[in-house]
Amino acid sequence: MKDEASLRAYVQVYFSGAGLEPKVEQHNAHGRSDLEVSVGERHWVFEFKVSYDGKKEEETLSEGISQMKARHYEEQGDFKELKRVVLVYSIPSRQFVKWKLLTF
Repeated sequence: MKDEASLRAYVQVYFSGAGLEPKVEQHNAHGRSDLEVSVGERHWVFEFKVSYDGKKEEETLSEGISQMKARHYEEQGDFKELKRVVLVYSIPSRQFVKWKLLTF
């Protein structure tokens, strides 16, 4: 993978292959989420960030957390259980290196 869009597409295909119906770039009044998927009574909202140099991963995670809080992803939805996750993918190590489940 080379950027956030290809990472999101990869995860989208993975979820689709699992029989789920992921939604990409869901819009709201404040912005758009990267990827959303419902699984049973849970609704997951994902924000993907990419670290290119492998050094600023914690800073990149903080940026994603701030973005998700500021843009109120899926707060207007009526879900029994809402899970919001920020994930940081490292290009050099080719894996997710940081993540945070947000509860607010």
